[in-house]
Amino acid sequence: MKINFTPDSSSDIGSGFEKAWQAGRVDLATISATDLRYAFFEYPVDFVVDGHAFLSRGQMPLIDIMFTLGHSLERLRFAGAAEVDFTESTYVIRIRHVGDQVQFTSSRGVPTPHPSCSFDSYVSGVRSFITDGVEYVELHHPALARNPAMKALRELANI
Repeated sequence: MKINFTPDSSSDIGSGFEKAWQAGRVDLATISATDLRYAFFEYPVDFVVDGHAFLSRGQMPLIDIMFTLGHSLERLRFAGAAEVDFTESTYVIRIRHVGDQVQFTSSRGVPTPHPSCSFDSYVSGVRSFITDGVEYVELHHPALARNPAMKALRELANI
């Protein structure tokens, strides 16, 4: 399993915030979690399981996908199933905890047998993805380290 992103500093600030950013009126330490999730840091993201690309270099809001994957860990532990859905489309990745494996399907169809990985591998991959994302954006935008949304992300990944 592989989950990673490719940083693109030209996509750090969403188009709705460009003028405010240039005027110095955007404080990333206090900006809402919703705005962080949907208006900033749109990077290409890859999510591949058993050679099947569920996401392949598609521009995604990094903070949102980190939250969504982090919450999937909680849902898998407590409900045995989770969904990763995208507000900008109808695409859904469905995840089921079966024994010590995690199986993946999607609204776009996947090969049979369904791509899978160990539960531990999924947990490790999601935590690494969130850790890498948090470290990257906070390194390039230090004010983010004071934003409560970033604290919540660190808690989801236990970092």
